[in-house]
Amino acid sequence: MIEHDEKPIAERAVNGQPVSEQPANEQPANEQPANGQPADGQPADDVMPAGFTPDPDTVSWLLTTTRSVRRGLDLERPVDRAAVEECLQLAVHAPNAEAQQNWRWYVITDPHRRRVIADYYRIAWTVHNRDHGPKHSRWRDSRRSRRTHESAQWLVDHLAEVPVLVIPCVLGRPVTAQEVQALEGMFRTDDFGGRQPRVGLTLDSTFYGSIFPAIWSFQLALRSRGLGSTITTLHLAFHEFVADELGIPRQATQIALLPVAHTKRTDFRPAGRIPARSLSYWNEWGRPRIDSSYREALVAAMENRAPTPG
Repeated sequence: MIEHDEKPIAERAVNGQPVSEQPANEQPANEQPANGQPADGQPADDVMPAGFTPDPDTVSWLLTTTRSVRRGLDLERPVDRAAVEECLQLAVHAPNAEAQQNWRWYVITDPHRRRVIADYYRIAWTVHNRDHGPKHSRWRDSRRSRRTHESAQWLVDHLAEVPVLVIPCVLGRPVTAQEVQALEGMFRTDDFGGRQPRVGLTLDSTFYGSIFPAIWSFQLALRSRGLGSTITTLHLAFHEFVADELGIPRQATQIALLPVAHTKRTDFRPAGRIPARSLSYWNEWGRPRIDSSYREALVAAMENRAPTPG
């Protein structure tokens, strides 16, 4: 249902080599380096003029009305490939750790490949629904929860019909427990009375935090062009099956799935949200549970381990 019937992105060549076989450390053709300069060294042509200020009302409208859309997706209207590529181009301007730009976007428009995703998605939903279905208290508690469940069920039933499916990926893998233990060994000291620093959260946050800003930027760009999407992760239970059946490189970690289509309506309103002031804490949040001795011991330990200059 896309208007340009070309080879799937995973089958197109980059520098004469299929994307699916491209080494993880190789930079795709036409990709700008981290400093924002094109490969030919010329200044980027997408720099905003000095003094440009976006309209705050427009920005506020975009941020508050970009909603998760499922039943509101138009399954009949074709999606222009150029519009999706424009949104992806905007998405890759998002911040990411060390400006590595190690995201990849697998865009699926082929009906057979969409069916592959939809089948695994339905299997995962069936298992999930067995323990968390409409009879579960989570869905019975409110009318909004029941509507969310019905909307999720609709997506299961119609996922293969959505014109475009996008799987954002990160090259590489999340760190293993063994790698975390090795890194934590760099901080270990006997001065903490059994309390030790944990670096696993830092590493996980860096890995996933390097792609979700781009995913959100992609959704905002879609919204500005009359397209809708939702972030879902159910198929990830079968990510290895999906990767092997569709030819996604083994070194690419699938992060989510975004169904993309035109929306049946565009007059979305802000969702009901708890005011931020009720969820924010300035300077104080609860009573401290340790004194400064742990921090001072850690500072001293790291200073003693620091290499001597020269």
